[in-house]
Amino acid sequence: MTDYKKLTVDTYNKSAKELAEYFRGIGPRTDDIKRAIELAGNPKDPSILEIGCGDGRDAKEIVQLTPNYTGFDISEELIKIARADVPAGKFEVADAVTYEYPTNSLDAVFAFASLLHLDKDEVRDVLRKVYKSLREGGVFFISLKFSEAYKEELKEDKFGTRMFYFYNPELFIELAGEGWEVAYQDKGFITAGNTEWFELAFRKLA
Repeated sequence: MTDYKKLTVDTYNKSAKELAEYFRGIGPRTDDIKRAIELAGNPKDPSILEIGCGDGRDAKEIVQLTPNYTGFDISEELIKIARADVPAGKFEVADAVTYEYPTNSLDAVFAFASLLHLDKDEVRDVLRKVYKSLREGGVFFISLKFSEAYKEELKEDKFGTRMFYFYNPELFIELAGEGWEVAYQDKGFITAGNTEWFELAFRKLA
């Protein structure tokens, strides 16, 4: 684990309650969750994995749509909150890069504002593993901080110190490689803190 990653994890653990409150203020991504399931063909009781589930804000919405939900996060303290708030969900403490993904079985994988803590090499590795975990036609739905050029930013605020990596859709599609199609894209929307974001939904072709 790099020093920057350790700093980031420490921040999420030490400020878990405050960050959970902040995340709730932004609100769940209800429309994106439903959109991804539709893009995956509206399977009955879809099998869903969430990377970087945090305090379970979006898990609370997902478990209303399926009993087959697993979320993991690198922050043990955020997972404690998720388990308490969303008893219907299955939660694990894990790193996105080293997590043991299932094989050819998932209908949808979500990574809402979580891969932004990974550099390009780590992201490429996660994309490869998620691809193998999805069934044909399965969807990987991602949201990330936007920048015209890839960059990293060590941010210090009231919560602590965190490392962020900024991407753009073109770079992310390049990192994904072959075997995907872009099923959805939304570039350049603004959220809390005047940060520009983008979304991508990859669908597994084969």
